[in-house]
This record gives sequence, structure tokens and C-alpha cells, in this order.
Amino acid sequence: MLRSARLAVGGLGVLVALTSCAGTTGAPADPGPVRPSAGGPETVVDAEPLTAPVVIDPLPAGVTVRALTQDPAELRWPRATLYGEPALTDTLDGPVLLVGSSAGSARIGGPPLGREGDQRVDIGGQEGWLVHDGDRTWVAWPGYGEDYVEFVVGRGIDDDALIRAARSAHIDAVTGNPTATVAADAVPEGLEPLVSGAPQDGPYTPGVGERIVLDAGKSTVFVSAVRADPRLSALWGFWAADPIGTLVRDQPGSAGDMPGIYLGDHARGQVWAEDGMVLSVIAAPAADDVVDQVVRNLRVGTADELETVRRSTFEQPPTAERVGCPPGSTIVSAVEGDARWAVGLGESEFGWRYCTAMITSGDAPNSGGSTLELPAVGQMTTWGTGGSGEGIPSGRTYGGVAPPGTARVTVSAPDGHPLDAVLGEPGPRPGEVVFGAFVAGPLGPTGARLPGEPPTVITAYDATGAVLATLAQG
Repeated sequence: MLRSARLAVGGLGVLVALTSCAGTTGAPADPGPVRPSAGGPETVVDAEPLTAPVVIDPLPAGVTVRALTQDPAELRWPRATLYGEPALTDTLDGPVLLVGSSAGSARIGGPPLGREGDQRVDIGGQEGWLVHDGDRTWVAWPGYGEDYVEFVVGRGIDDDALIRAARSAHIDAVTGNPTATVAADAVPEGLEPLVSGAPQDGPYTPGVGERIVLDAGKSTVFVSAVRADPRLSALWGFWAADPIGTLVRDQPGSAGDMPGIYLGDHARGQVWAEDGMVLSVIAAPAADDVVDQVVRNLRVGTADELETVRRSTFEQPPTAERVGCPPGSTIVSAVEGDARWAVGLGESEFGWRYCTAMITSGDAPNSGGSTLELPAVGQMTTWGTGGSGEGIPSGRTYGGVAPPGTARVTVSAPDGHPLDAVLGEPGPRPGEVVFGAFVAGPLGPTGARLPGEPPTVITAYDATGAVLATLAQG
């Protein structure tokens, strides 16, 4: 039996069965549930922070929280603009066009490029691409370099109209214009600008609101929640390949594949508006079972519950992959304030690799590492790195390998007193021990030592207290 509940303290919701998509142009024969129209007296709809946090209770089995972020209200991202037929009660039932951009180094949104059959087009004297992908068509062109792309993307609009729109698009996010638009005389016939909002490249938290990132095995799940006019859910919902609409938690929403969004390839998810909020749950790559469970288990929580979720991002022991080490590496770590330092050592295809990381409630650890040539058995080797920043304690993280028989390792603090390192499982060779420690203290520029700061002395002892090895890092 299907049931649903509004987001409320203690109240859980259930995802209503998905509706299949029908048609890719014009109004579909079966309009499905009526989603909030994008039209309104004011075109711009900005998101605001939540009045109460959203939590997932319970987490699906095997899923862990990797990050929880809450961005301040004064942080604003550039806006995309969605064009549609103003007469439609559900804007997404008809032809729609969105103009926006995307930027990034590790990943970037926008159309797939370089496929056979893609058409080259002239966009204001520079080369662009016309790309047909599923139920939508893109016209994209480079913006401020290879890590930045500008585009118009539409459903139910012919190629020539999209190209005309692209040639008159005004996108200047990098230098400060907050809203991407198309010149009025180039907007496809019958369409009008209906809503402008953030972000420009997908349905996720636009620099304000709450975002929870989940590790779900081979997939990453992104949960976003903002306080906003329900019309924002039309702009977010455009990104789902769902012209009909889908009931999500008994609310008219959008669900399905999300090609071209910033969060990753082969993403699928759900978008809806509920209780003064606009929300999305997206998995990349697709993980429908997990997304369904997360949507079902969302509820409004308390500040204490949210703090418990935030601390879980770094209080749980990290995997080798999260620290940046090869699978199966030995990892040692400990919590330091609002972060967890970690070091590790493992074998890769290029030889032994060490790694260090400082894990916070942000989306990614401050990690690094390199290959390592192990010394002769009986000798000690160490590595270290320093760093500081928002949410990151100031100091240096040390790791290393101690000789067989080591029962204790100490690392000297800046004032000379010894700190006990954390010892890991034996390895990498029989009897050896991987160790790690964090030494708090001020750092010079780029982590350099302060003038007059003494070298860090690392010492390994056996069970009787006899010194087995010592090293000084200057």
C-alpha cells in the first residue's frame, strides 16, 4: 500500500510510483500531475536558508554521510532563466528552453561533446556545438576557457530556433552578471521568460540552503533543500527527463534521468516542492533504490540532530579510498576538533603509496600523497604535510613506518614535549608498524615552518622503552 506524509517532525514520506514519460515535443497527451507553474509576477526566485533542518531518518542500510554543508544567505550563485508557454498551468508540460552555464575542473555540466553526428554551429563568431541528447537539444559554446561552457538547452524547440536563441544569449556569470538571458527578439515563438534562479547547471543547492552528500557504494547521492517559492521547482525540474511529471511524496514533481547536470554522469533523481521548500535527491550514477529510500525517509529535524549528522561525516573511520590511498591500505586516524586527520600506506600499480588527509564536514577531504621508496627493514621513514583553512585545524599531519618490534612512537610538539602517535595494523612488511600523528600549531605561508621553529623529532620505542629509531624533520 502506498502512503505519503508531509515533511514534519517525526513524519515520514513514501515515494509514489513513477509515471513513464510520453512525448518530447509540445504538450503531452497525458499531462500527469500538475506541477507548480514557473510563471509569476516576479521572474527572479532566489533560494533562502531553511527555517529548520532536513534530516534522513533512518539512513538506508550501507549508506554513510560524507558531507553536510549549509551555505550562508549572502552567498549567491549566477541564475539560469527558464522560458516556457505562459498559458500552461504546468510549464514543464510544454516546450521549454533554459539558458545557463557551467564551470569546474574535476567535473562540468552541459551537453556531451565530441560524439559522431554533433553539428558545429557559429555562435557570434566562435564555434559552438548542436547536440541532440534524449528528449532535449543543446547549443553550447566555450566561455572563459576549457573548464567553462555556456549553453541554451530546450525540449520541444526546433534546432534553428535554439541556434537563434544561442546567438543572442547574454551570459556573463564570471564577471558579475547574475542572470543569464536571451534577447527578447530571439526567444522562440510562443515562449516567455518565466523564472530565473540558481544554480545554472542542475537541480541542487545553489550556494544557500542545506546539502547532504551520501556514499552509497558505487554511487554518490546528493540531497539538496532550500526555502523557496515553489516556482523554483519548475526550473530545477526541467533537468529531469520527465515532461509528464511524477508524484513525489504526494507532491507534483519531476523524476528521471538528469543528463547534463553538474553533479555527474548518468545521474537520476527527483525534484519537488513541499512545505515552503524546494528539494532534490539525485544519485550519480543512478541508484533508484537508494534515492527512493532517501526521499521516503526525509523529515524536518532539530539543530541537535543536524549536528549529529554533521559530526558523523568525520567521526566515522575513513576508508582507504576516502583518504586517497589504494584499496586495502593501512589507515590510521583520529578526530581533532571538528575534523579527522588520517594517514595511510598501501601498494599501488606504481609501488608503495603514502597518503594524508584532513576530513571535515565539507564535500571532500584535503588529501594528498605520493609514491614512497621503503628503506631497509629496521629503519624508519616518515612523511608530513601542513595545512589550515576554514574548518581545518592548523598544524601538521605526520605518518610513517616504524621498525619491527615498535610498541610506541612519539612526535615532538613545537614546545618540545612528546605526543604519542596512533599505531596501525602491522605492515607493510612483517613486524613493521604504520603510525600517524597530528601536531597542532601555527604555520608559516603554504605550511612552512615558522622562523626559529625546531625540527620535529619522531622516535620509535620497543616495549621496554628502548629507542629503536629516530628521525628529525626540519
